[in-house]
Amino acid sequence: MKNESLLFCALLLCFCLGEVAFADELQQPFTARRMVDLTHDLHRDMPFWPGTAPFVIERLADYDKGYRMHRFSLWENIGTHIDAPAHFIEGGRSVNELGLNDLVVPVAVINVQDRVALDPDYQLSVEDVRSWEDRNGRIMQGSLVVMNTGWYKKFHDPEAYVNQDETGVLHFPGFSVAAAQLLVERDIAGIGIDTLSLDPGNDLSFPVHRIMLEAGKFQVENMNNLDALPVKGAVAVIGVLPVKDASQAQARIFAFME
Repeated sequence: MKNESLLFCALLLCFCLGEVAFADELQQPFTARRMVDLTHDLHRDMPFWPGTAPFVIERLADYDKGYRMHRFSLWENIGTHIDAPAHFIEGGRSVNELGLNDLVVPVAVINVQDRVALDPDYQLSVEDVRSWEDRNGRIMQGSLVVMNTGWYKKFHDPEAYVNQDETGVLHFPGFSVAAAQLLVERDIAGIGIDTLSLDPGNDLSFPVHRIMLEAGKFQVENMNNLDALPVKGAVAVIGVLPVKDASQAQARIFAFME
C-alpha cells in the first residue's frame, strides 16, 4: 500500500507538471521511492526574526468539553515560509497568487556547509553555482535552487540560530548579489535556504530579496532537513497557505526522490 501511495503521488506530480519545462525530462512514469519533509514544526520556543514576535498557541477548549481547539498567533515570516514578490515589490504577486507551476518544482541543492563552518557570514558565490553546474549540468529552468548551509541544525537553539552579536548585527550565511543575478538569468522559479533570510544576516538592505522578488521569483526561508536531499533529481511540493494579499506565509514543504 505504501508503494502504491507513492506511485499515485508521483503520477499526480507528473499530471501537475504536464506544462512545466522540466516535465519532458522526467522518466515515464516518474516513481518516487522516498519523501523528505523540509519543514520545521511551529512551536513556542522556535527562533524568530529580532523585533517580531514569537509563535503563540492558546488552548480555547479541551476534551472535558468534548473537543480540543486552539488559537494561533504568528507573524507571516516565522518558521518555514514563502516570500512572494509582494514582500518587497509593490504590485507583485501575493502568496495566494503563486501558481501550481511555481509550487511543484525540481530542486537543485548547493552544499556550502564546509565554507560556512569557517565563515558564518559566507555568501554563495557565482563560482559556487558554476562549480555545481560543472558537476551536474546547467541548472534547470523553473528550479528551486537551495543553499544548504547546515544552519537548520541550529534551529533547536534560537540564540545560535539568530546569532546576533553584542552590537545587534546578525551573523548567518546567505546568497551573494552576483549569484542571485546569475540565478535570475537561469530563469529559476525561486531560491531557498535554511536560515532566517536569503540575504546574509549582516546585510539588512536585503539586495538579494530585491533582485529575486523584482524578477517575479519566490523565496523559501527556514528550510529543514536539507542533508536528506540529493544535489539534483528531487521534486519539491510547496504547500503555502493561500492567504489573500499576504506577502509571506507559512508552508509545508516536502520533496519526492527516486
